[in-house]
Amino acid sequence: MNKRPLPTGEEPPKGYESVVNFGVASDNLIIDSVVLSQLARIELSEIESLRMKALTPITRLRGLADGAWTFKAESSIIPNRSASEKLLFRVYHGKELVGYALVIIGWPDKGEWVIQHVIVDPDHRNQGIGSTIVAAVEESAVSAEVEVTRIFAIPIEENGTVFWNNIGYSDVTHRRHIEIAGLDHELIVYRKRIQG
Repeated sequence: MNKRPLPTGEEPPKGYESVVNFGVASDNLIIDSVVLSQLARIELSEIESLRMKALTPITRLRGLADGAWTFKAESSIIPNRSASEKLLFRVYHGKELVGYALVIIGWPDKGEWVIQHVIVDPDHRNQGIGSTIVAAVEESAVSAEVEVTRIFAIPIEENGTVFWNNIGYSDVTHRRHIEIAGLDHELIVYRKRIQG
């Protein structure tokens, strides 16, 4: 298998050009990935609209104000990682963004990636979109020129346990505390070994 070089993030912003186009997955789903530093403003606006629709019930459940957990704030939670070390895997149904995953490369250690979160439009849930996004992340990790040995996942919803277990991730019984909008949150971390 030919290994793909990872983007450096030093390329000039390209707007809608993606790093990797995974093509059509199923049911008119198109998947691509882009380095966070390459996103255009209109793409960021599209992401915020999806987040607002998908996360409003969760932010209220966790005691956050509607605007407290923006994409910009959340993409900065993991310290010491630049926007060029973060990939956004996007899924479109036709021209509509219906889901995405934010992935941090080389965290917590070299050779490891973390899926910081997977967001799916509530109107498109239970249709395999989340697992399709994760499969694209795993495919990208296996084909990357830098060896990836493990992928970690941090679910943001209570029912995330079932989703991650169903696609082969296990609870590493390692919990991390993060602060969002002044409130302490405990995260359960899941992991899966990757073999290339």
